[in-house]
Amino acid sequence: MWINVIPHFDDFLKQLALTADERSDAEGKAERVARCLWNNYYDGEFNPGCYLKVGSYGKGTACRPQSDLDLVFLLPWPVYTRVETLSGNKQSQLLQEVKRMLLRTFPNTDLRADGQVVFAPFSTYDVEVVSAFPFQDGTFLTADTNDGGRWRKSNPIAEFEDLRAADAVSAGKATHLLQMAKAWKRECSVEMKSICLEVLVGVFVKQWIYRDKSLFWYDWMIRDFFYFLSRYVNGWARPAGSDEQIQLGDCWASKCQSAYDRALKACEFEVQDNEQAAAEEWQKIFGYQFRGRLVALRSLLALA
Repeated sequence: MWINVIPHFDDFLKQLALTADERSDAEGKAERVARCLWNNYYDGEFNPGCYLKVGSYGKGTACRPQSDLDLVFLLPWPVYTRVETLSGNKQSQLLQEVKRMLLRTFPNTDLRADGQVVFAPFSTYDVEVVSAFPFQDGTFLTADTNDGGRWRKSNPIAEFEDLRAADAVSAGKATHLLQMAKAWKRECSVEMKSICLEVLVGVFVKQWIYRDKSLFWYDWMIRDFFYFLSRYVNGWARPAGSDEQIQLGDCWASKCQSAYDRALKACEFEVQDNEQAAAEEWQKIFGYQFRGRLVALRSLLALA
């Protein structure tokens, strides 16, 4: 009974994980962007502390195929003082300035400045640069060009620490479940922000009765998570360190119910050791990266 659960989910998580080359590529692009801005806003030797990798990559929850990289560049406060003397949409003017600085190093890249980021679509990663001014408490003041321009406070460090706390009480299940939930989001075109999935995953694993169990219980974790998630239709989520309540709506409700129904079937097939039927149901939720035990074994034999 349940002989396929561990190899199923062990292989699935390996398929989702970024490769060493992908991580090296991301690190290199982030540093090149940061060095360019450092040379335009600071004097002296480059200080790696001037930027943070945030979002899914920075939190360690990025999945293959990785497409974007969120970077916060910390500007010196005299820049804020100068920008505040401008008229009109000050935040837009700051982002346009950052864009011009980046164009000096990346002249052939179709850079765009809009909303809260300068968007740099490189060949392997789309880098989104957030310009921020750091407070001593670890929060940041960031530019938002919407609604005529405004300053917003953000707290990516609190988000990171909240995810790590959820991992600590669940033997790393928060990161694993979030990666798998993102695969579902991509495969089934689920209209829910990734930060909302992250918040709800954290809430779920902290209260899940089997949170201290091994990979052997991951089929039940998926099943129970989709049941838990269905209770948040038309609810809201609040990211750690933020006062913002994000409304979840109900446009994703049917996809959540479908995922739960398929997970129920998959769990039944897992206990029966019906490998192919279980894998087919998991693939309907997560897509091609859930390969199934037999596919994984054939791949291993081919490499032997």
